[in-house]
Amino acid sequence: MSTYKITNTTNTLGKRELMFNSPVTIEYVDNMMKKSVPVQAGAVLYLTVDSLPLSLHRLRVKNYVTIVEVTPEELAKSKVKPAVVTAPEKNEETQKSSGKKKVFKKENQE
Repeated sequence: MSTYKITNTTNTLGKRELMFNSPVTIEYVDNMMKKSVPVQAGAVLYLTVDSLPLSLHRLRVKNYVTIVEVTPEELAKSKVKPAVVTAPEKNEETQKSSGKKKVFKKENQE
């Protein structure tokens, strides 16, 4: 497994470009689970994977990200630990309601 330093470079694009200062989403497979990580403009992400995913190659060709392979010694020197990204679990309580009010009509009592 290799560790890669991925830098979002959309902040260096021209201001008339479509993706100027926009976050990019990196999708990769980790232990048979597809994961996606948003990277803000100018931010750095350390990713440890077997091989680079195709979505990352596409972003590199379009010049939206730069990719550098980092050795374990360089990683230890920089004192940066690769972040473990976990997806938030969906609970029934966290789901949003439809936002509509329920209206009940009262019957006239006579």
